[in-house]
Amino acid sequence: MSQPDILPFVHAQGSWGEIGLAVGTMFAPLIDRHAETWIRHTMAETGATRQTVLETAAAFAGPIEAHAPFLREELDGMVRGSGVGLRELLLLQARAEVLRSLKPRTPPAPECTTFAVTGRRAAGGATLFGQNVDLAPFVEEFGVVVRAYPTGAPATLSYLSAGLLGHNGLNEAGVGICANFVDDPDGWGEGLPRYLLSRLALREESAKAALDAALAPPRAASRNLLIADRAGTLLDAECLRTRAAVIPGVDGMLVHANHLEAPELLGLETPSENSRHRRRRLAELIEGEAQPLTVTRLRTFYRDHANAPHSLCAHPFEGRAVKTVVSVIGDLEACELHAAKGSPCRAPYATYTLATCRTGALSVTVQDPFAA
Repeated sequence: MSQPDILPFVHAQGSWGEIGLAVGTMFAPLIDRHAETWIRHTMAETGATRQTVLETAAAFAGPIEAHAPFLREELDGMVRGSGVGLRELLLLQARAEVLRSLKPRTPPAPECTTFAVTGRRAAGGATLFGQNVDLAPFVEEFGVVVRAYPTGAPATLSYLSAGLLGHNGLNEAGVGICANFVDDPDGWGEGLPRYLLSRLALREESAKAALDAALAPPRAASRNLLIADRAGTLLDAECLRTRAAVIPGVDGMLVHANHLEAPELLGLETPSENSRHRRRRLAELIEGEAQPLTVTRLRTFYRDHANAPHSLCAHPFEGRAVKTVVSVIGDLEACELHAAKGSPCRAPYATYTLATCRTGALSVTVQDPFAA
């Protein structure tokens, strides 16, 4: 029987620079291909030259140094480990911001559906959270899981695209975060790239502290952040560039897609049919369960094709050229990520564990019906 196709996994520890060096060394060919793919994609979408794309990306070095210097140290380590240039890595951190700055009238397609459950809705007293990550199909190839044990900060377990420093994941303090798209009618501009807000959150030990950390720096782009913690706090922050509104979980549940829902922000956009269908369907599935939810049961939700083509398990269709490139479900009690590479309707979920010691031993298992 052939081995299932799962996300590659690396363990790194030490200073931020040492972590970047280890990750860069491990994933060097993948990071290089990822950077080149995004350069070509941005050139094709905008008509810009390679030099213009990289010069635009270079402008994000200043905000990273000013507001997340530990990530600049990690980037420098990744440059050394991967051999990929700093401007190319900056493009990966600010890939949507660069593309949109060069072609401002073309906002990204709606992407991703997120959830969190706790209390009576989660089996065994757990807090569970997750995200179907819907992006351009070529992104699937570059997905990785990084387990990092930084000196002086909580250990983390994260889904990332190779060379990207932030997306979704959890830490050993029991904080988990998902990050998906919302648009800002006032546009995007200067500030910290949106993907890196997740990394600020994962240095904290509660959902509230994580939210405060993510909201502190100026933002280059709008972002929706769903944050949960082991104590059962569920928060969703709809972050426009210069303002944000927070939606708390209700009755142990929180669901979000790609349209604004906070009362303070209603009326700023017209929600897409696609986003409304996905958000409503996931809420219906969760609310319709008579028994507390397990990770196994939640996997079936993210494989759902109801309301196709506007389904939770996303596939490209005319007008929305994105697909589910990874499905991630986190267990904050067990400190585990369960991730399916590519369309979850066709892929097994592998379990990645954040060990309680810093030995470097890898812990990945595949126990899922789709593994066969």
